[in-house]
Amino acid sequence: MNPPTQPHLSIRDESKPLLLIAAILIGILLNRLAGGVMRELYGLVNIGLFLVIFAIMAFVEIKEVGQALAKVKPTALALLTNFLFTPLFAWFLGWLFLRHYPDFWAGVILYKLTPCIGWYLIFIDLAEGDVPWGVALLPWNLVLQILLLPVYMWLLVGKVVPIEPLTLIRSVGLFLFLPFVTGYLTRLLLLRWRGREWTYGPFKQVMGEVKLWALVLVVIGIFASQEVLEVSDLGRIGLIILVIALFFISLFLIGLAVGRIFLLDYAETTTLVFTTTARNSEAVVGVAATAFPGHPLVLFAILIGPIVELPVLILLSRIMLALRTRWQWKVV
Repeated sequence: MNPPTQPHLSIRDESKPLLLIAAILIGILLNRLAGGVMRELYGLVNIGLFLVIFAIMAFVEIKEVGQALAKVKPTALALLTNFLFTPLFAWFLGWLFLRHYPDFWAGVILYKLTPCIGWYLIFIDLAEGDVPWGVALLPWNLVLQILLLPVYMWLLVGKVVPIEPLTLIRSVGLFLFLPFVTGYLTRLLLLRWRGREWTYGPFKQVMGEVKLWALVLVVIGIFASQEVLEVSDLGRIGLIILVIALFFISLFLIGLAVGRIFLLDYAETTTLVFTTTARNSEAVVGVAATAFPGHPLVLFAILIGPIVELPVLILLSRIMLALRTRWQWKVV
């Protein structure tokens, strides 16, 4: 399912954290200047959220899910780390540092519950990992997070910030399942009509721009339409950043340890590291916006995640390249 071009860190990818910071500040300013007017426009946020998640889902092919089974042991390790260890570890880190701030705790857990379904390929490629296996893991990450996110939200997040079952089902249906189905059907039609080169070339580039700017407008809309931050909340931003950074560093070290213990080679260990650290923040923003409409600080904690994520993942890719020549790896 490889697109025509190799994964790379584009200018758009590099500028994403700065754009999110700017969007948060613009939203807060609009809230202070015209909060009442902005609240009337909140319904448009849901449309933007759907576009963001649709733009992600439209290029995920699940037909190659069986290819990951060619690497049974590494695939089992990656899935167990992503969908068993990571949710529990996320809850524990939140309990350790954020248990007195339940909205921030819930947001940090949500951010960590959904593994990435595309972004991580860039860092696997930068660190010279096993990109084909990373691509084969992608549909597993997508399908399992759609199936398991409601369970984890109920068992973990719901114990921090209460959530109604019907609201949970509605949020996952609207902002994970429906965009997935719509994206799947759209991709099939475009492949038949315009072919693979156009679908994964010009169309994907356009949708990449749509995803980025729709997300920026969504963030502006969320912060403009709701009373999000008080002065007392600003001091806790550093605490959220600390928890998220600890999450990335811990999972990186755990990925390295798992690779060494189970005798994975360098490329497999690199792919394991990035498939278990990178997160799917855009999708979980949509779910959180619907599931926790009265808790805007949950969304704020989620949006801090990608601001921290990019520089950390770039650093980790360079560390992996340095370790490649300094460690003894399994020879295949």
